[in-house]
Amino acid sequence: MTGDPHGEREVFRFLAWAWDVTAGNALAVDYPVRRADVTVLAGIAQLIGVHQARAAVADLARPLLVAPMPGAGLFMIDGWHRITRALAEGVTHLPAKVLTEADEARIRLRGP
Repeated sequence: MTGDPHGEREVFRFLAWAWDVTAGNALAVDYPVRRADVTVLAGIAQLIGVHQARAAVADLARPLLVAPMPGAGLFMIDGWHRITRALAEGVTHLPAKVLTEADEARIRLRGP
C-alpha cells in the first residue's frame, strides 16, 4: 500500500492491479456491514506486504473493503493489516463492506 505524493490517498497494489482505497472507502461509507471469514485468507495474507508493527495495532472494528475483480471473484483491497492481526489473535471474522462492480471499475487505477 502506498499513498500519493501528498499522503492523502491510499492505494492498494496487487500484481498488475491497483485501486484507490480512499475513494473506495468513501463510496462504501453507507453500505451495509457484513461478516467476513478471514481464516480463508491466511495463505494470501502471507503474500501481501504487511508491516507487523502496524498490524499489531490495527483496528479490528473498522470494516474491511472488498471489491469484485472482473473474472476473478471477490478480493480484499483494504484491511490486510487487520486480517494479519485477526489471524495472529485467533479472530475468525471481521466486519466488511463489499463494493459494487461499478464502484470497483470507478476506483481501479490499473488492471485488466
